[in-house]
Amino acid sequence: MIRESAARQFSWAQWLQALLIALIGGVVGNLAVWAVSSVVGEIRVDALEVAIFSAIGALAGGVLYAALARVIANVHVRNRVFVIVCVVALVAYAFAPLAAMQAPYREGAQPFNVLTVIATELMHLISGGLVIFAFTRRS
Repeated sequence: MIRESAARQFSWAQWLQALLIALIGGVVGNLAVWAVSSVVGEIRVDALEVAIFSAIGALAGGVLYAALARVIANVHVRNRVFVIVCVVALVAYAFAPLAAMQAPYREGAQPFNVLTVIATELMHLISGGLVIFAFTRRS
């Protein structure tokens, strides 16, 4: 027998709340990391890039959660699948800053230094954690 809470309907209002929490929290949290890192030393990404990529991560998480909601009715199973996919994505993206130490991540950029790698890894964890928290607790 499925518990009522496990089979509850997907709510676009709750999804939007979760998206806003993940988006605003990720952008603000990551800009805070950027600001502290900028004071400590030279960070080789600018604030606009941090804000844009933080927002893209939150939007990607929101789209993934909405897609899962269409195919997985049970909220517990949906959340479990969502967390697994998010963790796999975070692990995969953990290598991007390390690779950017070897070669610039875009034309005209400098290769990352150690401070930039540490800061961007922390930013990935902040964004990913907020996405996981917001969508598994609100949707």
